[in-house]
Amino acid sequence: MKKSAIAMALGVAFSQYSAAQEAAEPKMQRVEITGSSIKRTQAEAAGSVQVLNSEDIARTGETTVLGILNSSAAMSTDISSASSSSGSFATGSSAVGMRGLGKVATLVLVNGQRIAQYGLADGAQQNFTNLDAIPAYAVERIEILKDGASAIYGSDAIAGVVNIILKKDFEGAQITGNYKETENFRDQRNRSVAGIVGWGDIDRNGFNTYLSYEAYKSDGYSYGDLQSNVPDWHRLTPGRSTWDAKSSYSPTGNYYLSSTNIVAAPGCPSAAIDAKDGLCKWDALPYTGLATNAKRYALASNTHFRIGKSIDANLEITNAAASNDYIVAPFSVSNGSATSSTSTWYNAIDGVMVGPFSYPKLPVGHVMNPYATATEYRARLMDTGNGFNFNRTESEQSRVMLSLNGEVSGWDWKSSAGWMNSKATKATRAVSATGYTDAIVNGTYKFGQQNDAALLESMFPVRTTTGESKIAFANGTVSGEVMQLLAGPMTVAFGTDIRHEQYQMTSSDNVLRGDLVGIAGLQVDDSMDHYALFTEANLPVTKKIELNAAVRADKSTNSDVHFSPKLGLRFDATDSLLLRATLAGGFRAPNIVETGNGLGRSSFATKISDPKRCSIASALNKLIQNSATATSADKAQGNTFQNNDCLAGIPTFVSANKDLKPETSRSATVGFVWEPIKNWNLALDYFHIERKDEIGTRSVADILRGEDSLPAGQLVRVDNSASDNSFLALVNKYAPGNTMNFGGVGAIGLLYNPYVNSGKTRASGFDFDASGRFNTPVGLVRLKLEGSYLWKYQEFSVTDNAYGANLAGNYDYGSRLKTKLRASLKNGQFDHGMTLNYSSGHSNNSEDSPTYCATNNVAAAYVDTCNHTGSNTTVDYNLTYSGIKNTKLRLYVDNLFDQPAPINWRAGYLDTFQMRRIGLSATYAFF
Repeated sequence: MKKSAIAMALGVAFSQYSAAQEAAEPKMQRVEITGSSIKRTQAEAAGSVQVLNSEDIARTGETTVLGILNSSAAMSTDISSASSSSGSFATGSSAVGMRGLGKVATLVLVNGQRIAQYGLADGAQQNFTNLDAIPAYAVERIEILKDGASAIYGSDAIAGVVNIILKKDFEGAQITGNYKETENFRDQRNRSVAGIVGWGDIDRNGFNTYLSYEAYKSDGYSYGDLQSNVPDWHRLTPGRSTWDAKSSYSPTGNYYLSSTNIVAAPGCPSAAIDAKDGLCKWDALPYTGLATNAKRYALASNTHFRIGKSIDANLEITNAAASNDYIVAPFSVSNGSATSSTSTWYNAIDGVMVGPFSYPKLPVGHVMNPYATATEYRARLMDTGNGFNFNRTESEQSRVMLSLNGEVSGWDWKSSAGWMNSKATKATRAVSATGYTDAIVNGTYKFGQQNDAALLESMFPVRTTTGESKIAFANGTVSGEVMQLLAGPMTVAFGTDIRHEQYQMTSSDNVLRGDLVGIAGLQVDDSMDHYALFTEANLPVTKKIELNAAVRADKSTNSDVHFSPKLGLRFDATDSLLLRATLAGGFRAPNIVETGNGLGRSSFATKISDPKRCSIASALNKLIQNSATATSADKAQGNTFQNNDCLAGIPTFVSANKDLKPETSRSATVGFVWEPIKNWNLALDYFHIERKDEIGTRSVADILRGEDSLPAGQLVRVDNSASDNSFLALVNKYAPGNTMNFGGVGAIGLLYNPYVNSGKTRASGFDFDASGRFNTPVGLVRLKLEGSYLWKYQEFSVTDNAYGANLAGNYDYGSRLKTKLRASLKNGQFDHGMTLNYSSGHSNNSEDSPTYCATNNVAAAYVDTCNHTGSNTTVDYNLTYSGIKNTKLRLYVDNLFDQPAPINWRAGYLDTFQMRRIGLSATYAFF
């Protein structure tokens, strides 16, 4: 098991296990790796650390940190700036998680230090690291600790730690260009350009400094762009039979007299008239965005210098900015009031519910109303297009940090101090309840023409959400040998960490007052101080057994002192077998949003299945969909009615709580590293994590299951009889005599769901990797396998007072097993690489819909397809050619064999598709 620590530090192997050196080893040097404050000579520690070095990163062809991290089977995307919902609080950001525990349980560091949280908290609660703000081109390597590490790093390191290490030194100048697009779907493409220039030799000149720059752009695309690729099965899935039907909200519009009587308004072009139902239609798919138009840049500079003869210093300066634009359609009049439940939302300033609100009908005598009764008019307001309606998030993030380290009398010391901030603004338009109603009812809005800009502003004002995080920090660590034991030296480390954090996030006044229809908001502006003391010790018990122990005490504003312990055991059982285990306590401190001085937040839980209405709505809609005479417009109405109860958006209100306790966790790992023959390694680790006192709101699914036992007023249902009667009239059009109905149960109007310490989660599974190499007549072949298996994942139900079913492998948590097998062959000036990616299949049931296919009345012929999504296997290929002086050319082919994604009836095709992607990269070194 003897290995080179230098090779480990540079990350020569993809995993943490470096191949044994064939030549005589140089003098062993102590290095520090993620998960410990003590430098060490062993290449293996008690906890599992995966290293992605610069060569590994280059082989991925990824030009974003999110993309690079997703090349590891241990990581999963928690949010992506390219595809997150335009209604999300944290648009314009990307983050990852481990073990299914989410992004707030995975600590992300840059050069071993935290960076400022993204300006916009996800869900208006979760503070996290935005990966888009980290300069990918400046990354030297990434270390992934697959173990809890709060004893070393403090809050958030529950599931693991990602340490992104930037280049420390660089001499010369080079530029790189990248381009990648999807075959037969050019709309999905991205390109980037990056450069770096550096000079100085730390040994010869006493300093080195470099500046790197990168610019990245990806194109957004819409449903319309993808339309020609959508397979037939997508239309068969629940609620999607009319996914591509043209909208009856057309420029000249239609009169909605009832669910069974809709007629086209005068003036519709003949080509826009639907031959089957006579309605005037408009294709909305090109205006329905699936991915954002993204532009961003990043700067990184590091000056490495010496102070005197013994102090090594680094001054790091980073800055990044991004702009993300969603593709949005012109506004429509009416917004489907007859097929939608009435809207309710929250006035945070006055603390009252607003609504129920219904969009206005055209009054009698209105110039556009030819009828003797108030009439709903469905039309597209084309003058709100062409840039008037927009959805944009802009963000910027910076960090300045000075790090010093050295050695005094055999003791290593290091310290860092700096300042960082992150700010973001989301801006879009929304409907003013008063301004819109007045303009329609009074007739001041003129249909079919370009209206005055001031009038449009009054109907659809801009609303914003702004957020900013500022952190000042200082920390220091001292480590060294304290005594010589029979088995070797005992080494210890101790240090302190101090942070002052300020955070504000607020919605614009028109949101907080409840002026805008159905819009959620929040307001918080507070500060928090964090103090920590920590210590760690490595104790050689025998020549073969080493014990590692650490403990950290953290104190935050509004929280008591929290102690996080950790024990690790490393046992060299034989020369080729290492056994290891860890026990750790972790925590996540309440953040400013959760425990600060804000007004609380209103938001919407999305895609919720109402247990008291969904199965009835689905059965009613089935009567429409199965009718041979039903028109596409009526089928679309039926889908809308069903989705109001089976994929509902539920308004909620949450308030901060200063009495919150930290989330805590207990984790354990046990495993081995085995080198059966020279140059071949195998590692397997079991993990188990229990997290309790989770801060958050109870899951909506859990609350709804126990609705009858809730305190009065926590869940408010509203009268939905007008919409229900329209639904039933439409059903009776195709199924006369139907007696099925909702039995007087109204739609969910508002859910009060305060922050509490109530959640508990436990997860367990296995991490594994293997690596080896062998010579062939055409060159050296390297093989690397790594994977993760989520065995169990359970959430605690407050309603049942017990842990629920195993959610691993269900719809919400996806594949249980993920593996990546990599092979590389270098022959002369050609370097080939290939990756086999595998993800196991999963069930389409979930906690909120444990019998999804049955609940949605899927036909018997499709139940098997609906219940399960199959496994996914793809192959990626990369090639590097270095036969041109100072130049490297690279080819990347993702999904080489163009393997389609497995059929997923619940998610549908539009959110799960995969195609072959081809990328090119060129790097030129000037000197």
